[in-house]
Amino acid sequence: MAAPSTSDFAFGKPLSLPRHRRHGAWILAALLALGCTGFIDGAGGADASGTAPLGNAAGASSSGAVSGIGGVAVGPDGCEVTSAPAAPLRRLTRWEYDNTVADLLGDESHPAQRFVAEADQFGFDNNAAGAVLSPVVVEQFEEAAGVLAKQATAQMPKLLGCDSSAQGEDVCANQFIDAFFRRAYRRALSPPERSRIHDFYRQAKLDSGFEQAISVLVSAALQSPKFLYRLEFGMPAPGTTGAVRLSSWELASRLSYLLTGSMPDDELLGAAEQNLLATSEQVLAQAARLLTSDRGARVVKNFYRQWAGLNDLTDLQRKDASYSAATAQLLAQETETFVDQVIRAGDGTLSTLLTAPYSYMNRDLATFYGMQGPTDERFVKVALDPQRYSGLMTQAGLMARLAHPGQPSPVLRGKFIREKLLCAPLPPPPNNVDATLPPLDPQATARQQLTQKTGGSPCNTCHTLLNPPGFAFEHFDELGRFRANDHGLALDASGDLTGTDADGPFADHLDLLKLLTQSEQVRACVVVNWFRYAYGRDQAEADACSTQQLSRAFESSGGNVKQLLLALTQTPAFMYRTATAPGVQP
Repeated sequence: MAAPSTSDFAFGKPLSLPRHRRHGAWILAALLALGCTGFIDGAGGADASGTAPLGNAAGASSSGAVSGIGGVAVGPDGCEVTSAPAAPLRRLTRWEYDNTVADLLGDESHPAQRFVAEADQFGFDNNAAGAVLSPVVVEQFEEAAGVLAKQATAQMPKLLGCDSSAQGEDVCANQFIDAFFRRAYRRALSPPERSRIHDFYRQAKLDSGFEQAISVLVSAALQSPKFLYRLEFGMPAPGTTGAVRLSSWELASRLSYLLTGSMPDDELLGAAEQNLLATSEQVLAQAARLLTSDRGARVVKNFYRQWAGLNDLTDLQRKDASYSAATAQLLAQETETFVDQVIRAGDGTLSTLLTAPYSYMNRDLATFYGMQGPTDERFVKVALDPQRYSGLMTQAGLMARLAHPGQPSPVLRGKFIREKLLCAPLPPPPNNVDATLPPLDPQATARQQLTQKTGGSPCNTCHTLLNPPGFAFEHFDELGRFRANDHGLALDASGDLTGTDADGPFADHLDLLKLLTQSEQVRACVVVNWFRYAYGRDQAEADACSTQQLSRAFESSGGNVKQLLLALTQTPAFMYRTATAPGVQP
């Protein structure tokens, strides 16, 4: 008898296809059924196996940020959450997949880096709308699962956590199924699921032997929508009008992927199983624990790597031989180390991120900067000249990325300030505008040449807003290093910030960054960016209660980003999802 297809338990029934085609075809059908709209049906609170998810009841009473009163979710200051935005069906990103298989199987090979890349949405790759499913992606899931399963079963005692020769194969298999699938699916198995998996194991063992049966179990789990997607249905709550609270299992996954970029650890899974995520205080306590854990550094670094576009550093073309792929990695590591130390270990404030007169370097990076101090490969805190450097905006990685191969780019730098710090993007230039750079003129600075090129109509409409904040960083060359002059010509980094709530003159980048730290618009932009990253979507009208809560938390903490991350776990947008009628897609 041929070994049964993994679809026998992953999706409930076999297909009448040749064996080599059954697996991917059925998985593709199941994934497309889930992902065609990007949302899942929350009807009835059933999970993908047709069984009700375990966890807390909706609207659990709490004295924290969100509570349930009379069947209606209530946010800060009595803000009633009468509805919640449709929760997008979020598939694991490549980065999350790699983190998850590392934590689940101990695999550090980063297999997902070979998957089709997600499309960026709002500057981040974890937006649900950017995870497009295709036959190619499904084949990549299948191939990676097979390799991972083979590698895992090569260390069978470690994988099983049990000595099958001493305790018996079936005893170890039974223990493994409950423990492994609980971690892979991020919840306990329902009785029907457990029964199907055990039936599958027995048939696979009969056909192919014990080790192969365990290998196929692992492979199948890694291809199940219950592993690849963060399925959420919520808990039915009589009396609610448009929002249902997530179960403890679902909240555990939201917490873990938000704050560690991976599956819940054993402590968090235990809390979910014991229904210890039923109140906002319990959720906050777990959030604080995760954020301060070693895994908490992942999310802070990943957010700012994407926000600053540091992945582009390895592709930059520079004429100076001191810039290489190795340099690019060091520059990215500088920014990642800096933001992590400020946010998780330091005062966590936006002001420090934008004005700190220090950074983190090792010996090779200090040599690139032309500095002394670090003596080996370890990154250590380095004091910088406060008349030159001011937080992450003056780090070479970001300044180099916002430059052209032979000269810095005030336009790119001004555009970054407008879009990333102020959330105020400008419209693209007209199609007939000549965007070619003028040849270098040894008798004029780059600023003078750009002013001449963009000073007239129609360019000046946008460049009066773009150029000044870009000119503030004239002291940083195309490699991102501080320079005293532009090929021997005096630099002018002054200007006037306009079109913001912090308008005013500035002498240089130091003055500009101080202005920006006082801007409510900048602080609001921080909230917007973290909202989009954390929830995998843009804000909606039904998020008014949540965004008000986040803004107040950020303001009251003095612009503390760490407190903002914790506040993200306390909002209606985090704890609730849309309530839908049976059989109706949100």
